[in-house]
Amino acid sequence: MSSIYWKSILLKHKDVCNQIVRSVKRTNLQFPEEDLAHHLKLFFGSILKNLENEMDDETIVTLFETLVTLISKHVLPIQNQSALEFYQIISEIHPDVKKAPVLFFSYFANVFSKLETDKKDLFLKRIHSVLPKIQTMEEVKLVLGLLFWASGKPEYRESLLSLFQNLNQTLKTEIKNLFGIDETSIQSPFLVPKENQSEKPNFHFRSIPGYTMFGGNFQKIPILYFDSERLLISSGETWFQLFVDEFGTSLYSIEKPISVTKVSDKPSNFWKQMIKQKLDPNFVTSSIEKDSYAIITLSNSYQLYLFYKGRT
Repeated sequence: MSSIYWKSILLKHKDVCNQIVRSVKRTNLQFPEEDLAHHLKLFFGSILKNLENEMDDETIVTLFETLVTLISKHVLPIQNQSALEFYQIISEIHPDVKKAPVLFFSYFANVFSKLETDKKDLFLKRIHSVLPKIQTMEEVKLVLGLLFWASGKPEYRESLLSLFQNLNQTLKTEIKNLFGIDETSIQSPFLVPKENQSEKPNFHFRSIPGYTMFGGNFQKIPILYFDSERLLISSGETWFQLFVDEFGTSLYSIEKPISVTKVSDKPSNFWKQMIKQKLDPNFVTSSIEKDSYAIITLSNSYQLYLFYKGRT
């Protein structure tokens, strides 16, 4: 569509648009108007591409307001290669998804904003690679959630399982081919070997930062606990819930639980052999073990240590 199309609508409603900008600037005195000028052309050029019908005035003005809000919150990528790929995804997304442009743009931008900076480029590349197979807004939500989880957000894994099962087979196959993710990947945080499997799994080791001076959360030596199905950690009087899987680790501060079960301080013989390769098992103070992974704490360390069977 012609660039005159969206510009003419914004000009027709310039009083409303100016009021939107003034309103944002009242709460954000550092609102970067130069960024707005940069993003406007990229955004509307992308969101209006390949549409069969023109968007009405209300939708264009609402998109403008959404764009201004996201810029004020520093959600959108800066002027670099990430920004070009970000808008290329908006440009190439299936036209049916663009029938709900405000929902799509808001959802995409907000998921992107929640990623750590060093993970954003890979996230965009992954979305771009699967884009030709995405045709509906529901598929957009699932794929964004899936790739957000695969960017190191294990707390989202279980919520994706039922959604993934309802995906069309073509998109499932593409996700499996591109990222190695299928139902079994989502069902378990780590590889669960099949019975009578002759091939030995690959064992991996990961340390989870602990001491606050080095980017951790613990001011006291941590101890592991169970509370129903939750993995909990105490550090002095402070408590945390731990989420962990093959893709990453998340730790959330929580209120002190009413009742918990302290775990063993003696690793099983199987995991003890794995621990010996990296650490001294004599210093283990707590150990949580499953068929596919073990997490331990040591009496002389603020860190958590994870041993697991990997898919690669």
